[in-house]
Amino acid sequence: MLPRNNKPLVIMKKLIFAFAVLCALPMIMSCIRDNGTSTDDEVQPVDTVVVDSTQQVTGVAVDGAMNSVYLKVGEDTLEFSYPDLNSDDRDSWDINDTLTIKYVETQGGDSVIKVINEALT
Repeated sequence: MLPRNNKPLVIMKKLIFAFAVLCALPMIMSCIRDNGTSTDDEVQPVDTVVVDSTQQVTGVAVDGAMNSVYLKVGEDTLEFSYPDLNSDDRDSWDINDTLTIKYVETQGGDSVIKVINEALT
């Protein structure tokens, strides 16, 4: 049986309600702020101003990862990164494969447009 004085129970219910409102408030505010628009279409990369025409370099892959490669070209080792390159424009490669990298110089640096594994062509 509940005691006649339910004041602690009422206070606890109010605290739980206030906590729930505080947790829901950020979600509600983010929905209001977004207003149903996507910012993906509006963002333009800063380094897309082309400085030079398409260039290419051929060398031996000496290191790299999923979205980058280090090429040994003569005495130099060049690094090329291509995190946004479509998978149709990049061949798979292994260490010691001969690769050709096609790129465009931009204000923000080189922008790789194609990775070609010479063994696959």
